[in-house]
Amino acid sequence: MRASAGERAIVVLGVLPLVAAAVWLIVLREPHAAVASTRGQKVRASEQREELAAAQRFVGVVVAGQDAELGAELAGEVVRAFKEPGARVRRGEPLLQLAALSVVGARNMAVAQGVEDRSALAAAKLQLENARDKVERMQNAPNAYSARDVQSARADAARAAAEVDRLRGTAAVHRAGLERELARAAKQLVRAPFDGVLAGRFLDVGDFVSAGQSLARVVDDTRFVRFALPADLHARIQPGAGVRVLPNGSDLPLSAAVVDVDPELDAAAGLGFVRARLPEAAAGTRYMPGTRVDVILESGSSAEGVR
Repeated sequence: MRASAGERAIVVLGVLPLVAAAVWLIVLREPHAAVASTRGQKVRASEQREELAAAQRFVGVVVAGQDAELGAELAGEVVRAFKEPGARVRRGEPLLQLAALSVVGARNMAVAQGVEDRSALAAAKLQLENARDKVERMQNAPNAYSARDVQSARADAARAAAEVDRLRGTAAVHRAGLERELARAAKQLVRAPFDGVLAGRFLDVGDFVSAGQSLARVVDDTRFVRFALPADLHARIQPGAGVRVLPNGSDLPLSAAVVDVDPELDAAAGLGFVRARLPEAAAGTRYMPGTRVDVILESGSSAEGVR
């Protein structure tokens, strides 16, 4: 027997509230689940911070894999800087250009010689003009001067012209000497010994340096942390052991792995040094060489690991 339209309407009206209630319950449960998940993450983060705060920490310093301090071979003057601190450099790329003191002295002497040459040349040109004017006047008044006087004036003008040519040649030789000495300065280049970053430049253009004085510092992108451990821990830790590294003011640790352990202890302090390698992501400004960090040994870090 088929249900009438009115009965079907009653059934639908009875079912709709049940469906709405079920949907409402689902909607209400989803935010609670998200809130519960967020609360779980906060609890875990809080527990991790408490664990880090309670863990024993050791002082460490970030070091580079390669660290080169470049010095001056000869005393001289910085005449050009190719890179600013913080810039990336390639192996063999010029960083600074120096002019040795001998070059600086020769350059100053050549500059002074050039001033003297120009003054002497100007005087010789003036004397030549006067000699030529005299010859022209004498030629314009042939009855007033003897042939011998005219011939002597012409000889004076020729000597004045020769003197001008001589001074021009001397000035050219002096200029060539200056250029040669300046070309020698181009050979005094300080170059990057490997790919990396120019961590420091200790002098500016125009500064004078002495032989052996430090000019610049270059570091590569590899980062390690070097830290000291008491004798008992130093004796147990092995290459491959895990440690956590925290820079000052941070509660987000960075994982690192021990790569070498110094075999000897500092007898006076009773400490031994350990070096751990940081991941490649640490080769940034936050972990520049010299940065002080805290090191925390992970559980089981005394077990022998794999290099």
